Amino acid sequence: MVIAVIGVLLFFAFVICLIWGIVNLVRKKKAKKVFLISLASLVLCFVLALVDSSNDEEQAAEKEAQMQKEREARIEKKPAKTASAEVEKPIFSFVEASAIVLKMKEKDVDDDINRYDFIKTSVMKGYLATKMKDHVYTFADVDKSGEWTRVTFSDDNKKVIKVEMSPDLEKKAIAFNNKEADKEKEKAAETAKKEEAQKKADEQKKQEEQKAKEEAQAKAAEEKRKQEEAARVAEEKRVAEQKQKEQEALQAKQQAEAEQARKEAEEKAQAEAEAQAQQQQQQTQTASFANCTEVRAAGRAPIRQGEPGFEPKFDRDGDGIGCDQ
Repeated sequence: MVIAVIGVLLFFAFVICLIWGIVNLVRKKKAKKVFLISLASLVLCFVLALVDSSNDEEQAAEKEAQMQKEREARIEKKPAKTASAEVEKPIFSFVEASAIVLKMKEKDVDDDINRYDFIKTSVMKGYLATKMKDHVYTFADVDKSGEWTRVTFSDDNKKVIKVEMSPDLEKKAIAFNNKEADKEKEKAAETAKKEEAQKKADEQKKQEEQKAKEEAQAKAAEEKRKQEEAARVAEEKRVAEQKQKEQEALQAKQQAEAEQARKEAEEKAQAEAEAQAQQQQQQTQTASFANCTEVRAAGRAPIRQGEPGFEPKFDRDGDGIGCDQ
């Protein structure tokens, strides 16, 4: 700690001397001595840093060694395991473990596992195992000396041939297995119920999806029908408008033809009238009538004075109009 404080002070001395030397250089004063002091401070600072680092490593090593000694001391103080305490802690209660062994006998199957090792290390773990004779073992709960389970295995230790228990323990084991069987039944029933509910939910979902699909198809079909109907109406309207335009064009054409025919007829009639009038005029200009009877027969009565064919004899009263009586 002291070395670290001295190192910090030397570093500050280095910085101050460095700044002072620079200022002297700017002022054009002697700065060599100041720079030497600054350099010496820096060197001493590095040396102290190296020393401090070495001390830290030594302290860390000493601390690690002390911790190792403490661990070894704790290990030495632990009591050695006895032969009767091969397994530290049971996995199951003795009743539950005995019930599992009994169930293994009731549902015995051929397989490749060593049943004794399996029962000892996985089922009866933590309980006292005693070999009675070849392939016959007794498992006892050291805390409850009155409870024991005796298991007879096959020669290869792969099958449980016989299971014997203390009376009270056997009753408890049977009750435990019955309870477990009831739990399994309830669990199976609950599972079946959930599966049935899930099946109904899936079926309902499927029906809803099918209904939605059918509604979507019906909606699409209705939309298509509306579009087709709209297209049909538009086509009919277009055709009707086209027919109307054609009818109007035909009517206009017929009217134009009729008008043309009328004009031609009028022109023809006018020409014929003009020709007839001209002919009549020519006839009138050259006509001479013997009396009013001929004038009337020619359709000229009454005939006026100045008109072709007028003669004073036709005007008896002298009013300028002949054959008026």
